[in-house]
Amino acid sequence: MGRVIKPWLQLFRIPNLPTAVGDAVAGGAAVAFCVGGKGVPGPLVAAALVAGAAELLLYLGGLADNDLVDEEADRAAGSSRPLATGALSRRAVRSARILCFAGAVAVGLAFRLGAGWWGCAAAVAAAILSYNRLKERLPRLGFLLMGLCRGLAVVSGAAAVAGVVPPGAFDAAAWMVLVVPMVLGWTLYTAAVTKLGAGEERAAGAMGRRRYAPALLALVPVAPWCLALALSVTAALLQPDSLRGSVTSFGPLLPILGCLLAAATWCSAVRPLGEPHGPRERGRAVGRAIGGLLWMQTGFLCVWWHGVPPVPAFVGLAAACWISRLAIRRAWPAITGS
Repeated sequence: MGRVIKPWLQLFRIPNLPTAVGDAVAGGAAVAFCVGGKGVPGPLVAAALVAGAAELLLYLGGLADNDLVDEEADRAAGSSRPLATGALSRRAVRSARILCFAGAVAVGLAFRLGAGWWGCAAAVAAAILSYNRLKERLPRLGFLLMGLCRGLAVVSGAAAVAGVVPPGAFDAAAWMVLVVPMVLGWTLYTAAVTKLGAGEERAAGAMGRRRYAPALLALVPVAPWCLALALSVTAALLQPDSLRGSVTSFGPLLPILGCLLAAATWCSAVRPLGEPHGPRERGRAVGRAIGGLLWMQTGFLCVWWHGVPPVPAFVGLAAACWISRLAIRRAWPAITGS
């Protein structure tokens, strides 16, 4: 049974899967909290979770497509990818790709997601397919396309929730101010991770201090909130009696903390790369850097938004992602995510 299952776990990069569902849900959660009033309505929560399930299926389909596109190159390079080694047949991987993409379509139809989500899902699929075919010929464009896969997933979740927001409760300007920094942050951070992993099988020399700079990209999603918090604290300092209430009433503290922890995760991941290293060390750093996305997602899933408490379903999803990631790394340490 292990010989049957392991190639599929390798094909779908199982260590990364816990990070694949949270992008869309985080985008949906951010919008849901803004329009939730005293509590986030169930339909908004359901729309965010459904968008996350569809994102996971698109992600899986993209991984299968990636190995199909790279089969010959992987075989020539002596890669251990399951398609290149013959552990999985081309027909089986093709079928998996079709089922995953079709599954995402079925989820959208079954739960009647709106036109905005369909447009975003199509854009995510286009970015995935383009990345798989252009990453070798146009590396810089490839980094951006991989980042867009994650950034557009955030938009898809936001669009899914916006599609079920009650009439009159939707503020397009607030939606843009909230979601655009998230999309930029997710896109740029993921592009940096992709660049870090580019050519990892040939990694040898030491990296310079600039390897720490991309950690700042993890702070982009909360840049407006950091500015607002700084202004709030500065104003409160002029009136010390109001300092405590000013800070504790500020909702986005958890997203800020999550993004700070993502930045710290990046720095911790690349710190060993200051010394000469090989593919194994580079791959380990890439895997840890990808984990930074979980901190970003968790911050937005567990946010306490101006008196609106965290949604148990979102908190539960964040906890499940962390637990599953730790369990996967312990159960299958030899299966890498990059």
